[in-house]
Amino acid sequence: MTTLRENIWGMRKMASMLIPHTFPIVPFEHEQDVLVLKQRRITVDGYDTTICFSRADYGEYYLDSLQIQNASSPFLPFNLICKLGRAFLGEENLSYVDFVKDNRKVYCWTLRVRDEKPLPPSKKSEMSSYEGFEYSILAPGAVDLH
Repeated sequence: MTTLRENIWGMRKMASMLIPHTFPIVPFEHEQDVLVLKQRRITVDGYDTTICFSRADYGEYYLDSLQIQNASSPFLPFNLICKLGRAFLGEENLSYVDFVKDNRKVYCWTLRVRDEKPLPPSKKSEMSSYEGFEYSILAPGAVDLH
């Protein structure tokens, strides 16, 4: 059985390899062809999740994004969402947004990175916290969620 740490390592490595096939380097429609390579179904704390991890090259920085969905139900507990966000992206300068797609909530964490160091979140966000974990909530329209 693959551990969460092993899944994270593998997904981060794959995301780095797929940068040349990721928006904004290629049109969003072309990225859809490799999207399946960025996804895994992982059971975490008893919840069957579908996780997508991507790294995009925006020239001045990379944008790491983590999308989490429940594989069989509409929602997941927010403590699990925070646990996964921190496990994949760390605890510093994370931004959060969620939306509904195909009757399931999609929880999305993003992190801007330069020289492997987290950059402050977009100005189109406001600070929030959950059980002592601080993050920014992105304003509607701050991210193109296609």
